[in-house]
Amino acid sequence: MRRHAIEMASMLLTIVVPAFNEAERLGRTLPRVLAWLEMFPEGGRLLVVDDGSTDATGDAVRARMPAHPSLDLITLSRQSGKGAAVRAGMLAATTGVVGFMDADLSTDLRHLADAVSAIQNGADVLIGSRALHQSEVVVRQPAYRRVGARIFRELARQVGGLPDTPDPQCGFKFFRGPVAHDLFTSTVIDRWMFDLEVLRLARHRGYNVRQLPVDWTNDPDSRLRLTVDTLRMVRDLARIRWRFVVGRYGPSRRPV
Repeated sequence: MRRHAIEMASMLLTIVVPAFNEAERLGRTLPRVLAWLEMFPEGGRLLVVDDGSTDATGDAVRARMPAHPSLDLITLSRQSGKGAAVRAGMLAATTGVVGFMDADLSTDLRHLADAVSAIQNGADVLIGSRALHQSEVVVRQPAYRRVGARIFRELARQVGGLPDTPDPQCGFKFFRGPVAHDLFTSTVIDRWMFDLEVLRLARHRGYNVRQLPVDWTNDPDSRLRLTVDTLRMVRDLARIRWRFVVGRYGPSRRPV
């Protein structure tokens, strides 16, 4: 990761974008995020974490870095999973607000200001939700994915311990900086279920978790494989539950 001229202490926000073989997509979406950051008055940093890509993802980021001192890159030596990539970025952040969003920008960029405002006004964790009444899904997922999402939400409620969080896997989550470090230093799930582990741990540790209705557009180029990844999800859900049962996450800090 390069060092740049902007003083990190003067920045408020770090946006982490995990990326695996996203060279083409980042060519379209990086300019949009960088343009938003240029208009953000309190200063921001865009940190792309290359999850061991085999295409030109890293080159796509490095090509823009000379012109954009707010842009940084972390490169993982091998593909480790979205959770591992997000964790690397979150732990590298030093700003007061830190969060992650997907490279496809499915969640409308205008919600970045909403997320920062929520953290500044008392939220420790702010999660985007496509399931809230005020949310708008501009382009819906195919029917088979919507059915899968409903099944997953029930698994999250029954096994994951998040009965009041109807959309724990929306790829738009922001944290108060110290809270992000506390949570992500304690998590172990490297793939899709990392969101649920982080959210359940946040509630276990008594943090103020709020949900934000979002405008969301489905990207048909999903990296989720319903057969292999669903089995991994069930396995990781069981692992999370077991770790809570045996006390691996420590005692609850206050009633939640």
